[in-house]
Amino acid sequence: MLTRTRRAVIATGAALALFATPLAAFADPAGEATPTTEASPEATAPTPAAEATASASQATPATAPGAGTDRGASDIVTLDLYNLTDVHGHIEMQKDRKSRKVVEAGLPAMNCYLKRASATNPNSSFTLLGDNIGASPYTSGALKDNPTIEALNTMHPLGSTMGNHELDMGQAVFKQRVDGSNPSEFVQTNFPYLAANVEGMGTWGAGTPYLGEYKLWTSPSGVTVAFIGAIAEDVPYKLSPGTTQGLTFKDPIAKINTLAKQLKQDGTAQIVIAMLDDDVKNNYPKMGPDVDGLMGGDTHVPYEFDHVDSAVELTSQNPLLAGVASGSYTDNLGLIQISYDTATGKVVKADTKLIPAATVYECGEDPQTKAVVTRAQQASAVAGAQVVARGYTESFHRGIFEAPDGSIEKGGNRGIESTLGNLAADAMRETIRTPDGNPVDIGMINAGGLRADLEPGSDGTITYKQSYDVMPFSNELGYVTIKGSDVKDALEEQWKTNLNSQNSRPLLKLGLSKNVQYTYDPSKPYGERITSLLVNGAPIDMNKEYTVGSVTFLLAGGDTFPALTRGTKTVLGNLDRDKFNEYLAAHNGIKAATLKQAIGVTLPSDPVTPDQEFTVPLRGLSFSEGPGKTQNVKVSFGSVAVNASVNNSLREEHASDEASIITTDGAGQATLKASLPMSVCAAKPEGGVLSLPVTVETDFGTVVPEASGLTVQVTCPVAAQQPGAAATNAKGVAGKKLARTGSEAALVALAALGMGGLGLVMRRKFA
Repeated sequence: MLTRTRRAVIATGAALALFATPLAAFADPAGEATPTTEASPEATAPTPAAEATASASQATPATAPGAGTDRGASDIVTLDLYNLTDVHGHIEMQKDRKSRKVVEAGLPAMNCYLKRASATNPNSSFTLLGDNIGASPYTSGALKDNPTIEALNTMHPLGSTMGNHELDMGQAVFKQRVDGSNPSEFVQTNFPYLAANVEGMGTWGAGTPYLGEYKLWTSPSGVTVAFIGAIAEDVPYKLSPGTTQGLTFKDPIAKINTLAKQLKQDGTAQIVIAMLDDDVKNNYPKMGPDVDGLMGGDTHVPYEFDHVDSAVELTSQNPLLAGVASGSYTDNLGLIQISYDTATGKVVKADTKLIPAATVYECGEDPQTKAVVTRAQQASAVAGAQVVARGYTESFHRGIFEAPDGSIEKGGNRGIESTLGNLAADAMRETIRTPDGNPVDIGMINAGGLRADLEPGSDGTITYKQSYDVMPFSNELGYVTIKGSDVKDALEEQWKTNLNSQNSRPLLKLGLSKNVQYTYDPSKPYGERITSLLVNGAPIDMNKEYTVGSVTFLLAGGDTFPALTRGTKTVLGNLDRDKFNEYLAAHNGIKAATLKQAIGVTLPSDPVTPDQEFTVPLRGLSFSEGPGKTQNVKVSFGSVAVNASVNNSLREEHASDEASIITTDGAGQATLKASLPMSVCAAKPEGGVLSLPVTVETDFGTVVPEASGLTVQVTCPVAAQQPGAAATNAKGVAGKKLARTGSEAALVALAALGMGGLGLVMRRKFA
């Protein structure tokens, strides 16, 4: 009997273990898994000395590709191809205000590092990916970006892709920078600009094209590399209409792949590098088999992809393709390191690295480049120090997101509502006036028009240099008179389609004056996502005319907002920065907003029944920086309220594609699970469908008022069929306060079953 009892106990325990093991696995939330990373600059970035060791070791038989053969190490050549993208006139070193860590190395340090690296490995090159100038900080921008060109000239880049910002001042100015025809106004570049897929720019001098197709470089080792320059087709949408008149932008991928094949087949180059001013992650799989490396930019996101040691490995037609983007400004130095076998004429290894600003700055500063920066600082210092506003104790931020490697770039998220965007839009509404002297109905600004956070000094002052850094374009102000339906359409146009051909970001957020609120449903199709729109607390009248004030770039449909071009446009001639300063001075000490004006809400599409559980996903409840990060949210369905905690994580795995959340205004997320009690149907005794108004509140106040018109439909039975007793509060909470998960409940049931069996055995034993 004792033996049978022991066997029964053991069998019961084994059964419990078998059932509990898989269920415990299901009980772990998937979101708690350790995320993968796309790049780890700190872990992969070598110092010049470390690179010397790496280069030397790759040239030894022990580490050379093809180990085990009797070939000598001299057959393997290591090429170090350095690159920068989206410098945007950031010529100076910058430190983080809180950590004091170097976050932008500055061009003098970059040149020091490049010179030391080249001395270590003479087979080194340096190229630029475009947007070298334009939207620049005060030191360079106030001097027409001449300091940036002069500083880059000291670094002797082989060439640069043309970025859209190279055309900020028009084609004529771009040509003068290239051909040197106006030296009193613009410094001439000593490097060529490349854009193989752009036609119509013409030639200068003895037939030299303003935009070349590629640049050939024969390294000291004798290996020839072709750098093909190209740019995304969306340039006309990023610039003021008319800027690109006469130019044709063709498919860059097709042009790159065709040229790469031709250059290799005719023996012009042994290695081909695509220098494409566009998102690397999106274009990496599109590169043809003849492309050995892809350098990219435009989206300001640092990437490093290869088939050697990248944390994230993408598929590619060339099984050894390396892809890199340094990010923006001088936050990283990009590197493609290629090992080429001269005996077989093949690339045997292609690795990518991101060398962070702090590592670069350890080199010191090149004196020639430093002299350029110093002269620019002195020339711009007096005007830049002028105080335009006082009494400010809070900063106003643009949007941010956290990349998979944990890095965060200031202002890197243009798809999110920001305190700076709302401030600028408020300034537009107050300072842009119609002929009757009244302010426009709505103030609006594009996120890309704001190029720096507004951070007052320790004494509470804001200087002209600081406001210039925020608005460096010197755009004129104006307004357009359009219908309410056009305003709604403009908000729908924030979501972008045809990524890489017309847009490089999945959403471009419009900053709006504080008298505008709207809700959106991200689950709905393009063009149908705006679910409510209030102006001055009332639903917008789709047929009424409204005046919308902004910069002329946006009013002309820039950044792909054609709805804003449907009405009559009036240009006032005032500069955005001047009126912004006027507003700041008139509102000394104004605080950053905490109430979000755009909220993502997905409500049930079909009616629910009493006691039926339903889910309401919410997003866009918080700002990404500043005090406006709510920890809680309350959603009311009529008089019934459900509370939930808010997830304020900024981690984004899909920053540049349509699967994104944080870069499509998704900061501050919550998911409510709720059911409505039968008592709500007391208002519908005859039965049928009842509409309950939906409102949303955060820690700072109401963000979706009843006036928005959002509702949940409830199918109610006739009064005689309604149970007499019903709860008065909604069932369900969110997040960690949820009742036991199905897997947990199953475990409890199994444990009870096991204990019951054990009890039966024990009863039999002692009977």
